Amino acid sequence: MLVAPSRPTTTHDSTGRLVDVGYNCVVPRIEPAPPVPGANAVINGLLARVMRRRPDILDAFGRLDAAIRFHGQLPGSLKEAVRRATAEQVGCEYCASLAQGDQARQPVDTRESLAVAFAQLVAEDPKGITDGQFDVLREEFTEEEILELVAFICFVAIAGQTFGAALGLEPASAEEAAAYQAVIALK
Repeated sequence: MLVAPSRPTTTHDSTGRLVDVGYNCVVPRIEPAPPVPGANAVINGLLARVMRRRPDILDAFGRLDAAIRFHGQLPGSLKEAVRRATAEQVGCEYCASLAQGDQARQPVDTRESLAVAFAQLVAEDPKGITDGQFDVLREEFTEEEILELVAFICFVAIAGQTFGAALGLEPASAEEAAAYQAVIALK
């Protein structure tokens, strides 16, 4: 009888990333907490499980994320387009993998296009943002919407993506990505 080891064997790949030999996957730099029995794929997602090592941080980030992502004046679809557009640029494989199928689409209108372009500029060089770029945003967005957009870009999208990239989080499973898309579709 073969028994799986209680802790799979790991090694480093050619880039220095830790790889789980038994499961042929990249291991995050911080070992995730165990899954919560009976919880959904979002609660048991890799990002949440890593953050669960510090429940106070997970709780605070979760409240901030929910307040900005699911409330406010800007539509959730615009915020999700921004999140998708910056994920790969920031380098978070996990975040980039959350968009699947129809969710991995191009911006649908002028406001979404402007928000995505602005987010990409922030991700590339936040100090390079000019007053002129804010003037362009003002052609389509109110001051309150611009503040919400910048808060979402900086506090949720790029911050979360930087966290995932720094910790080397692997892409989400298909189940986890589908669960994420189901959650954001409800809002």
